[in-house]
Amino acid sequence: MDNERAIEVLEFWVRTAKVASGGNGTGPVKPNTALFRTLQEREDQTRRVLAQALGQVRLPDILRESSANSNYWVDSGVRKAEYALGKLRTEKETQDILGSTAPTMTADALHPLIWDAASKRWESGHYSDAVQRAATALSGHVKDRTGRYELGDADLVAQAFSLAEPQPGKPRLRWPGKDDDLTVKSMRQGILNLAQGVFAAIRNPASHSTDETPRQEALEQLATLSILARWIEKCEFVTA
Repeated sequence: MDNERAIEVLEFWVRTAKVASGGNGTGPVKPNTALFRTLQEREDQTRRVLAQALGQVRLPDILRESSANSNYWVDSGVRKAEYALGKLRTEKETQDILGSTAPTMTADALHPLIWDAASKRWESGHYSDAVQRAATALSGHVKDRTGRYELGDADLVAQAFSLAEPQPGKPRLRWPGKDDDLTVKSMRQGILNLAQGVFAAIRNPASHSTDETPRQEALEQLATLSILARWIEKCEFVTA
């Protein structure tokens, strides 16, 4: 919603309704007057703007016909519009006070393997080193599960999560499920791709670069390592 235009619409309504009702918005509005016709013309637009400003589904009544005579009342609509105006005018200030409503994630909620490896270096502000240690821990975990200590990271994950059948001395880590299930196939392919990407684009730069990774970027990298660790934890050990 365009807040500035919405404020203009509501200000016009309040101003016109008050004049039409005697100056304060509490008196009756007589029909068949120029001001009444102006309110009628703006009624639908004002109701829709007001509903969105207030977060309501139903359109509020702002021009009510009197049950006693042919006059109309605008007092309820004026009060609602004035409340909405205050809300729109102070919305940015309110957001600054309350802070962002975006979801947050704490680092210690990451997979324990990842956070335990990263926590000490993270707390001292060494974010690249924290990521490197977490990735090393994950690599070690895959080696422990497969027994393939002789392989480097690239060959390790390529063989551990290979879609080919296991061979003697070359076990696999497989997402559980039936081989012909499309979701299972997708998960197996995705884990292989993610594992290769993680070690190529996260661990290697963290290990070889002297540049310090920004805190937010490092946290996102740890989160990526964490979801991979959770998926690996669910994988079954399959041998020839």
